[in-house]
Amino acid sequence: MQRSRVLDNRTVSYQRIVLRAKGATIPLRLKRHLAPRTVRVILQSLPIRGNAHSAGGMVYINTEMDSGIERGRRSFASGDVAFLPGQRCLCFFVGDGAPGKPMTPVGTMDGDASILDAVRPGDVLEIYEETP
Repeated sequence: MQRSRVLDNRTVSYQRIVLRAKGATIPLRLKRHLAPRTVRVILQSLPIRGNAHSAGGMVYINTEMDSGIERGRRSFASGDVAFLPGQRCLCFFVGDGAPGKPMTPVGTMDGDASILDAVRPGDVLEIYEETP
């Protein structure tokens, strides 16, 4: 019997997870080739839940994850997902941005990121692997 290339939400190159904000969900695609170590740490930390914060065209959540900089970048496009190692933040870009510190790119939002425009500081964000 031949196995499917896609098993549930996982493939060799990416992992689909979900961001829940304000009662709506946004599919996320974590891309292993961008930052294999950091993506592994994120997946091992699921589910992640915390209060939202916003700054400079991004919404972010503080985490307990520990991963150093991996293929750091200083500019991101709307829809990008990145990890800021020093502050242990998982960041979701709702607009193009150039944060002052290098961040590890980890993936993209596949859904309508405009949901995050309605997020206010203190709102709860949840990140989890959707079960079939």
